[in-house]
Amino acid sequence: MNGIIEYDQKLKSLPKVLLIHQSSQRKKYWNIIFIFTSIYYIAITIIGLHLWPPKTKDIIMIFVYYIRLEFFVSISVMFSSYFSLYQLEYRFEMLNHSWKYLLPGFLTNLGELTHSITEMTLDKLRLLHAELSDLLRIFSEGYGQILLGYFVFTYIDMLLSLYFSINVTPKVEVYNFTNLVKKCLPYIFQIQNVILVLSIIIAASRVHEKKRKMISHVRLIRISNLSANLKIQLKMFVNQISVLESSEITAFGIFSINLNLVITILVLLLTGLLTIIQMKEHPIMLKIDRNTKNFLRNISYITND
Repeated sequence: MNGIIEYDQKLKSLPKVLLIHQSSQRKKYWNIIFIFTSIYYIAITIIGLHLWPPKTKDIIMIFVYYIRLEFFVSISVMFSSYFSLYQLEYRFEMLNHSWKYLLPGFLTNLGELTHSITEMTLDKLRLLHAELSDLLRIFSEGYGQILLGYFVFTYIDMLLSLYFSINVTPKVEVYNFTNLVKKCLPYIFQIQNVILVLSIIIAASRVHEKKRKMISHVRLIRISNLSANLKIQLKMFVNQISVLESSEITAFGIFSINLNLVITILVLLLTGLLTIIQMKEHPIMLKIDRNTKNFLRNISYITND
């Protein structure tokens, strides 16, 4: 965030005409997300306590029912990642927006800007784009290990939850609203995981989209009638964008975080689920099933074998 603050200070060096049309960030957007998340957490906690009141009160039950540490970890990773990516996306969008007002000889006609001012402004935009791309690289390197761990553990949680819902969790007859909620609640938790994972993936994809849009803006400029200095600046900008284009947000360099990752996760879930089902008679899987049933019995989820 220190880099973002320094970047915003440098952004003020651009001509005011490039900044007056910039949209402000929506603070209400984050307040709504926080309120909705708090309501969801309280509602899920109350529903869990009502449907499956714990038989015993120990440290495990406190973490399972009241604190729900895994929820706070998931929300913290998602919020911090999404917030950082949103800040980067917003600033890439500001740079893209500035091209609409950068003239003469570019995309529109503002009239009285001299060639020297245009050259200096273009150079500032190029340096700002390089610094913003570097901030994106720093985010990828700093959050890469966290995102890798988050995606891996979320995948394992979703895989095992699907398996347990098929082979371990007892069938619940839907004859009233309470039983309907009991049947649906485990799947609500998986929808929660899907939403959190998709939020990070979509945020990363939007950053890359805004980043790639810059090169399309540069290519729209007709350089035939520009001065030699402007042509040099544009060539430098194109070379810089081409070099920085290959940098993407990755999970510690193991895989890229983009929309293609959604298909990969779906394929891995299906493959993993089929593999586990085929191994359900293995001694290790039988032991896991017994331990899971014992745990569910202790928290009043099931009452008999």
